[in-house]
Amino acid sequence: MADAARSSCSDFQRTTLDDTAASIGEVGVTLYAYAAGQQDVSTGELLMVAAESAAQSEVVTAIRQLMELGLLRPKGTDPDRLIAVPPATASADVLLPAIRELREKQRKFDRAYAGLAALAPVYESSALGRFDRNATQVIRDRAGVRRVITELSARCTDEVLTSQPGGARPEAALNESRDRTTRVLERGVKMRTLYHHTAQFSQPTVEFVGVLTELGAEVRTVGDAFARLLVFDGEVAVMPLRDHPTGAVVVRDPNLVDFAVASFERAWSEATPFPYSYNREHVLNISEDLKLAVIRLLVEGYEDKVIAKRLGMSLRTYQRHLSSIMRRIDARNRLHAGYLIHKLQLLERDS
Repeated sequence: MADAARSSCSDFQRTTLDDTAASIGEVGVTLYAYAAGQQDVSTGELLMVAAESAAQSEVVTAIRQLMELGLLRPKGTDPDRLIAVPPATASADVLLPAIRELREKQRKFDRAYAGLAALAPVYESSALGRFDRNATQVIRDRAGVRRVITELSARCTDEVLTSQPGGARPEAALNESRDRTTRVLERGVKMRTLYHHTAQFSQPTVEFVGVLTELGAEVRTVGDAFARLLVFDGEVAVMPLRDHPTGAVVVRDPNLVDFAVASFERAWSEATPFPYSYNREHVLNISEDLKLAVIRLLVEGYEDKVIAKRLGMSLRTYQRHLSSIMRRIDARNRLHAGYLIHKLQLLERDS
């Protein structure tokens, strides 16, 4: 029995400490209480103490566990006599090796982190540096686009401009960008975002915007069409790739980026703050703004599907706005509506 106890002590590093501690039951408590009341005890005495309340195998297991936790240990050089050790002493003896091991792991982690951080300038001047030497970078797959946006977001230090046309954003897109956007704002980077007016009627989009604004972002909505765009620090712009819905083009040419920023600023100046609660007057104003945008695009000769897409609304919602316009100006058909719009000078009047 004593040999088994010594073996258990020497093998402690391979024992799961929390499992051992959690498994001490009434038998272990009884044995420990008895040993603490004696100057020293033998294994035989402990077996007799719990003989009436537990099987011998349970007693042997309890003794082994008490020794693994350092609560019982051999007396001097006599392996057959055991003494009880105060829990505080046992805790120090048993846990200190684990604490030292954790500290060593932390030191290794810190060294590894410092080594990786030291390689950042190398990466900047090589892998990403090759992009800096090119005016544009074409990416045709969605995963590649997300990877580049994540990299640019991590490197951004001043401001991110984003414009997200199309009305309500899909929940999957919101969830995919939530953590990345949150990390950017938590670093103190400014952010301004444009949505279509129709986005404010989507609850997932409203909740997402609420998270952003709490972290300091500014969000506005606009009625007419605007381009999908991301601009990082006024230096790099990410734009959609024509005829390729999952792709994008990364633009680093200063002239093109300045043009993109100017386009964003024009739309931003005409936009209204994103509402965070229902306001009937605001909803009516937005509805009138959308109707004015419909009138403008009708006069320009766009088809219904094109107008609906540009305004970020469904074809059915667009048709409801069109029907309302035609009733209000007493138009019999679209041709008659176009005539009345010019006659009434609707595009020259306040909406």
